[in-house]
Amino acid sequence: MGAAVSHSPLLYRERSAWNAVSAILRKDAIQPKSAAAEGADMLDGYADRVTRGLSAIQQAIARADLDAIILLSADRGTQFDSSHVPQIHLQVGGELWGDPAIAELGEPSRRLSFSGESEAASMIIEELVRDGFDIAEARDQFDPVGDPARGLTPAAVEAVDRLADGLPIIAISINCHVAPVIGGGRVHCFGLALERAARLTGKRLGLLVAGGLSGDPEGRMGGWIDDVFDKWVLTRLERGRSIDLARVWDARSRTLLGSTAEVRLWAAAGAALEQAGCRATVHDYLAIHAAAAGIAFTTWEN
Repeated sequence: MGAAVSHSPLLYRERSAWNAVSAILRKDAIQPKSAAAEGADMLDGYADRVTRGLSAIQQAIARADLDAIILLSADRGTQFDSSHVPQIHLQVGGELWGDPAIAELGEPSRRLSFSGESEAASMIIEELVRDGFDIAEARDQFDPVGDPARGLTPAAVEAVDRLADGLPIIAISINCHVAPVIGGGRVHCFGLALERAARLTGKRLGLLVAGGLSGDPEGRMGGWIDDVFDKWVLTRLERGRSIDLARVWDARSRTLLGSTAEVRLWAAAGAALEQAGCRATVHDYLAIHAAAAGIAFTTWEN
């Protein structure tokens, strides 16, 4: 099985903190007219839907009775720095951790730790390399260099903490933000190869995507959401046509930067899970300007 959840810090904080978080995400960016409609009542409704969406993913993971979860995320400068930006990185074993606290809100440091799986991860990296993928590997020791105090990107940390129920993690980072960036066609092929490798392990492995959808949090377009693009992406995934996403990055556009670039993660997951015979279900989609990202909750099950 698999699941994908967009990322915004709003998803993992009390409704009472949303206005303060949103101010950080949108800064002084000019807002679209539709943002003015997001009053307290609408945001209250969104908060309820976020809770239901996260619960749907958590329940699907629990039903699957997994041995471990493959985590797909995109670093935003906390795990890697400019001296080393791998296109694809896989962590084998060790203790992974991250601190998603937002200092601007006065949140205290909150280091969250997770166990890295090693046996299946070792086989997966071997098979991926045999399939022609140059995988950067870290074994046993997790040693972030981008921001050593923060560790894994908050998108990954908050999703795993909320949804993974203590399962061991096989963390894979796909470069979505530092040019040159891996292309859509290569991402699709990676997803197919990842599924083949995971199948060979003989373990019950799930796949969890943390990141996306459209948006530019803390950027010049913070608060702008391309709901047309998001809904197209989700429809292609529901119809088992993740291959169609591969062509998106043939073009260069400012609208494909920010969290929109992390749709690559969804494309890789779609390729892997379609090949595994799973069908996507979009439990909900919300274009929340306050979150500075299009928010979707999706699962793939047989």
